[in-house]
Amino acid sequence: MKLLIVLALFVIAANAVPFAKHFTKANKGKNWILLCAGSNGWYNYADQAIVYKAWHLFRSYGIPEENIIIFHYDDITNNKANPTPGIVINDFNGTDVYKGVPKDYTGKDVTPKNFLGALQGDQELANQGKKVINSGPDDHIFAYFGDHGMPGAVMFATGQLYATDLNKALVDMHSKNKFAKLVFYIDTCESGSMFDKLLPANINIYAATSSTPKDPSYFWKYDKTYKTFLGAWFASYWLINDEAVDLDTENFDQQFKLFADRYNVTEPTSPGIQHAQRYGHKPHNYTSKINVHDNEKNYGAVIKWDAPLYILQRRISETNDVDEKNELTKELETILKGREYVDNVFNEYVNSREYVDNVFNEYVNSIQHLMPNIATNAILHTKQELNNHECYRKLVDTFNDKCFNLNKNTYVLRKMQIFVNICEHMTESSDADIAVNQLVQHCQQNVNNQFTNII
Repeated sequence: MKLLIVLALFVIAANAVPFAKHFTKANKGKNWILLCAGSNGWYNYADQAIVYKAWHLFRSYGIPEENIIIFHYDDITNNKANPTPGIVINDFNGTDVYKGVPKDYTGKDVTPKNFLGALQGDQELANQGKKVINSGPDDHIFAYFGDHGMPGAVMFATGQLYATDLNKALVDMHSKNKFAKLVFYIDTCESGSMFDKLLPANINIYAATSSTPKDPSYFWKYDKTYKTFLGAWFASYWLINDEAVDLDTENFDQQFKLFADRYNVTEPTSPGIQHAQRYGHKPHNYTSKINVHDNEKNYGAVIKWDAPLYILQRRISETNDVDEKNELTKELETILKGREYVDNVFNEYVNSREYVDNVFNEYVNSIQHLMPNIATNAILHTKQELNNHECYRKLVDTFNDKCFNLNKNTYVLRKMQIFVNICEHMTESSDADIAVNQLVQHCQQNVNNQFTNII
């Protein structure tokens, strides 16, 4: 029966029918699974551990290995920081979830282009011997992505996938009868922006995201032995729910409400709220809210952007080795200096209540005439909704090429909202080109590249 409910955990539920009833023996189609951890590095251990766990879960349901495609950078198993070389766990004292996982797409092959290609059944990839989803009109597809995010895009270690490109691919797949039902889960900061106002409600696609278009998402389960986080809040409870409940009787509304309301998450530095969201073909309107406050059962949770700081602070406090403590302290200070520099570039508040006269303020002022109806302070500190994707993409790509590499400096991702605000207040179509040209000049004159990894 597990085979019948494998996608029913996430499937489109037009009413309160139990999950398993959405799949019957009469279904002629195949089930396809696409799993992707876009990140790399020990600080992002959880992303790869999650897709390893998910791979084994889907295999246990009877999904053939050839129908499961997994993207993982594959750099944590034998990482020098791994206390158990060759082993990856997803829970405290957990079993190895790495063993048996194939290397479908690893290392430099973990790219946005290959991800969309695998999803759409790209023939060129297939000719290269790569696994792709070769689906038809009766098939069911489930896709999961976990990493960092920003407004309108999710990150890979080698690039970013824009929301417009993803939704274009999904709509194209529907027009070509590539599936009967498709479900997409994303666990990144600001992940709701990948589907908000973009995913049609009438193409049999259901999407769930870990957060709204404006909110962060969280890593959790910090392990003292591994000195990193083992899971992410949203994805971990998807896996926990799958293993813990009777999916033959639980309908989707119940599952989503359970995820949204039952559990609280501890965030030690800046308590807030994480809202899971649903898009596309939705069963019923339901507003989810995960309260972020102290609860010892949650083992600590940290905004994904701040995981490196939290991990280093824990390691410094836990080690008794003076040399190691000094080395870790130096690493932490380097990261903090890099972040302070970025804050200055973007004219964030520093030194309590004073503004720093910095280079990004100069940039915003230099294009202020393009946005006569909004003050500089509002550009820097408000959160407008992203609608002008074309303008936003131009600014982000330019910033990535000329200022800071977003894939190496993930802290900078939280500043991309400024470009959303700029684009949403431009009055002429040509204004974006003017803003881009000004940004190029500004970065050439002012950005100091001494900070190569502002994580």
